[in-house]
Amino acid sequence: MILEIFKYFARFVPVAALENIFQLPTDAAYRALKDEVLADTSDHRLQGLTDFVFGADADKLTKRITDIRGTYLCVEFSTVNSTIDSQVDVKTDLIRVGVTVATPHPDNYDLVATAIDQDKTLALLSAIRQYMRDDDDPQRGIYWMDYPATLSVWSSKELANSHGWTMQFNIRGIDVI
Repeated sequence: MILEIFKYFARFVPVAALENIFQLPTDAAYRALKDEVLADTSDHRLQGLTDFVFGADADKLTKRITDIRGTYLCVEFSTVNSTIDSQVDVKTDLIRVGVTVATPHPDNYDLVATAIDQDKTLALLSAIRQYMRDDDDPQRGIYWMDYPATLSVWSSKELANSHGWTMQFNIRGIDVI
C-alpha cells in the first residue's frame, strides 16, 4: 500500500520534478518503479510544483527538503489503524497521511511576500484535495481521503525556512493491507 500511495501522489508532480526523487540506480524493482512513475501520463500534474518528497524518516525528509529551492509536495505517512466488521467480514485500514505544499523562503521575506506564497501553496493543496475527492476507487476498496481532513498553515525554520499548507487525513482501504 505504501507504494500505491507513492504512485498516487507522484501523479500531481510534473515529470521533470519527479526525476529528483529517484536518487539511486539500484535493483530491478527500484528501476521498474521509477520507469512506471515517470511514464505515467497523469492529467493531475500541477505545474506549480518543482519537487516531490515522500517518506516517514524525519532525518531523510529534513535532509531532502533543505536542498529544495522551489515549491514542493511532501507526503508523509505514520500509522495504520485496522478494524474488522465481523457482521459483514470487512477489514478496513485507515492510513494516516500528511500532505504538505510548501516553499522555502529567504530570511528577509516580509509578511506580504509570505502571504503571496501562502496563497499559492493553498491553491495547489486545494487542487490536490479536489482531485482526491474525485479519485476514490470503490472497485479496489481505496478511498483516498476519509473525512474529516484538516488543512492548516505550515511553517518550519528547520526545513529551509519553508512556509505553506498541510492537510492531514486518513486514506481508507478495505481489505488492502
